[in-house]
Amino acid sequence: MNIINDLFGRITTTLQSQLTSMSAFITRIQNFGTQAAQFVQQKVQKFFQTITQNPRRKEDYWKIFGLYFSKRFVVMSIIITGALGYILIYWMYPWADGKLWTANIGIESSKLSTFSGKARLFDTQGIKIYEGNVKQGRPEGYGVQYDSEGRVIYAGGFQSGKYFGEGRTYDTDGTLIYEGAFANNLYEGEGKLYNSIGKIIYAGEFAAGMRSGIGIEYNPDTGEKMYYGSHANDVRSGNGVEYEEDGKGILYEGDFKDGVYFGSGKLYSNAHLLYSGSFANGNFEGVGDLYDLDTGVIKYSGEFKNGLYDGNGKLYDVNTSVIVYEGSFSKGKRQGVGKSFDKLGSEEFSGNFRGDSIDYVGYLGAGLDKVTTEFGQETYRTETDGHLILTYLSLDSSIVFKVDDKEGKYVCEKIILGTKKEFMGLSKKSSAVERRNVMGEPYSSINYACAAYYRTVFSNLSINIKNISSVPTDKYIMNKYFIRFYFNEGRTELKCVEICSL
Repeated sequence: MNIINDLFGRITTTLQSQLTSMSAFITRIQNFGTQAAQFVQQKVQKFFQTITQNPRRKEDYWKIFGLYFSKRFVVMSIIITGALGYILIYWMYPWADGKLWTANIGIESSKLSTFSGKARLFDTQGIKIYEGNVKQGRPEGYGVQYDSEGRVIYAGGFQSGKYFGEGRTYDTDGTLIYEGAFANNLYEGEGKLYNSIGKIIYAGEFAAGMRSGIGIEYNPDTGEKMYYGSHANDVRSGNGVEYEEDGKGILYEGDFKDGVYFGSGKLYSNAHLLYSGSFANGNFEGVGDLYDLDTGVIKYSGEFKNGLYDGNGKLYDVNTSVIVYEGSFSKGKRQGVGKSFDKLGSEEFSGNFRGDSIDYVGYLGAGLDKVTTEFGQETYRTETDGHLILTYLSLDSSIVFKVDDKEGKYVCEKIILGTKKEFMGLSKKSSAVERRNVMGEPYSSINYACAAYYRTVFSNLSINIKNISSVPTDKYIMNKYFIRFYFNEGRTELKCVEICSL
């Protein structure tokens, strides 16, 4: 037990001795540190005293490159230069980048989202895609946009990264496409539009990227204006004027819809009024007046459909302005109930029309009273060989009656028409091919022997057929009647047309 206590005492004494030595060592280190700090402090104080006091001795100068500079000047210069460098690098440069010069920024740079100022923006391949003003990372103000090949595609104003204000767009070959006002990347306001080779095609108002409002369309080949007026949804719509190729003469003035004539308007040809009235889908539609270009007078007044006479209307003689027909029309032809007039405007017929002429077929089998009521006073009345012949020279026709066996009254058997007027579009000089196109193939082509009373008919109508016993004819069989064409000896001229009951 005493041995253990003795051993423990020795260990304790040794530890205490070591701790005392260590404490003394630490004290010496602290004293050394204090002395070193005091030494440095004294040197610094002496240094600052040296550089802050006016140089008086040679020791106050440093020789640099063979020249003497006061220590004060050198140190102060270094301090000032360092401070300015710090300010420049950490404050002035970020502030000036984009303000005093144009900044270069990649679109993936974190700097871009907060950057405002002048900048060149580059894509991930290092290709410049924009140069101009930027605000919070988006183009704002004036700038130029480039494509992936470095070509200018837009130059002008921006707002929040979109085209806004005055600007220009270009094709890939550098051709100007549009110049004028923008909003939200679209044409908006006044502007000019060009075609693929840089020729102006439109100047005027735009909305939402399309022609809308008042504007002028130009012929890109001649540079002359083609149209002046209203637009909507990129086409002519509203009131406007369309011009001839010379850009001076008016072709049409009036209303448009979806790019075509629609509504009220006037159509011209070589500065002469052709039509005045209603239009639909580019055609005459509704009520209007059609004029003769040679005389300038109205030749038709009434209703139209799909550009043709259709409905009620009036036809006029363009040389005298006298009415020649009043009544119903269909697809450009007289059809239905109507009245025809002679050259002096006196009524010559009132009844039914078909295929642009009197519906003579409808009078086959009709009584004498009906015919005289609707045809009026005949020019000649002749009874011969059991037939009654009424001749109307103004109509160039003779109506032949026979006595009905059952009724014992005259009924219309046939009508013979001269060639002063066309029959179904055929005239006396029409060829065999033209007749075939209208009538088809004839049922028979023979030399027909006419009855004796035909002499009276031919004479009254001044039809020059001398040998009535052998007249070249073509016969066409219809449903309840037939039509026979009479020719001269060589079949080169149509002499008359006969419509007869079967």
